[in-house]
Amino acid sequence: MFNISSVSNEVKEEVKGLIDQHIHQEDITDMLIECAQNVSSSKITEALRQLYYIEKFTSMNEIERFVSTYEKVTHQSLTEITLSKDSTHPLNIFQREVDRFKLLIRETTELLEKVQENNPKAVELFKEKVQALSGLISHFNRKEKIIFPVIERRGEYILPRKMWADDDVVRFALNKLQKRVLKLGEVEWRHIQNAYVELESSLTDMLRQEEILFIPLTQEEISTVEWQQIAQESSAFGYAVEVDDTWLASELESATIDVKYDAKQGQQNLRFGGGFLTTKEADLILNNLPVEITFVDKNGTFKYFNDLVEASDMMFIRTPISIGRNVANCHPPKSLSKVMQIIRDLKTKQKESESMWFKKGDQFIHVTYKALFDEQDEYMGILEYVQDIQPFFNLPQKFKRDVKK
Repeated sequence: MFNISSVSNEVKEEVKGLIDQHIHQEDITDMLIECAQNVSSSKITEALRQLYYIEKFTSMNEIERFVSTYEKVTHQSLTEITLSKDSTHPLNIFQREVDRFKLLIRETTELLEKVQENNPKAVELFKEKVQALSGLISHFNRKEKIIFPVIERRGEYILPRKMWADDDVVRFALNKLQKRVLKLGEVEWRHIQNAYVELESSLTDMLRQEEILFIPLTQEEISTVEWQQIAQESSAFGYAVEVDDTWLASELESATIDVKYDAKQGQQNLRFGGGFLTTKEADLILNNLPVEITFVDKNGTFKYFNDLVEASDMMFIRTPISIGRNVANCHPPKSLSKVMQIIRDLKTKQKESESMWFKKGDQFIHVTYKALFDEQDEYMGILEYVQDIQPFFNLPQKFKRDVKK
């Protein structure tokens, strides 16, 4: 299981003691060798996750220093990826992105002094490096939207929630830095430098979490079938590194859905609304409505989304791996209270519906949430529908009643 609180207190206290002594510059060589002989690497990283996420015992900087010493002394790696050597495997792509971000941070830091001196070449390079860090958005989105759901299936929610909250800190810092870099030469250098230091600190911390605590966890527990699904759904969110192909697990056969449960195959007429439709017809209708539909059932389980366009073209990207995820875990921690308040208001009929709208590139996205109740007035769940309403603003003033010939 993924549960980061399942490691024994004995192991946790041993690792805690070793970190504490290492922080105080004590020689722990013999104890590390003995620890490596008696405790598996998975138990050690499990203890580190509990000490960091639950007990908040120490910083990621100290944990990284401890792990480095452990690996040097014992000649055993806690973080090496052995699951697959294929560069297209999702975990290897993830690690390559981590390495890229670490390199970008080092290179950008080295430019700071020359940028402050207004060296033209350094200024342009600095802008390029900061812009390249935008790849973090794809990196974080894949982690949060298609790897976290797999972790949550094992009943582990602490790591995803805390890591997602830290991701948002990095996002905020990146956004602030990029806005200030656009005004490079107009604003005081100290404001840009402070924004960069803020990003460098939060991002370095996150990359340590991913390498030391997150990657080993996923390697230990995620199955080949799940990695295959992760690989297939990743492209919708994009990558921060070059990815030539989608990873395929040669030992797996494509899963098929029993015909009697597949809406695309159903031929029997069923009663819908004021008429009759086969499940195949109903599926086609739902997939051709000009809105993105999402349904969360009465237990808060994300249960359905219509297959309107490719995931990468969706206004709100949805992929099958998130089906079965609790709605509370589908949203970033910073917006969770707002989402749950909307659900409570709709479920208790304090509101009939809730709408919001915002600009996204060339789209003007309109979102509506509505509670569904059956004939006995029993709450059944929440329907969300999303539509790009920009085309309506672009309609000509002249009335149109005829079809073009």
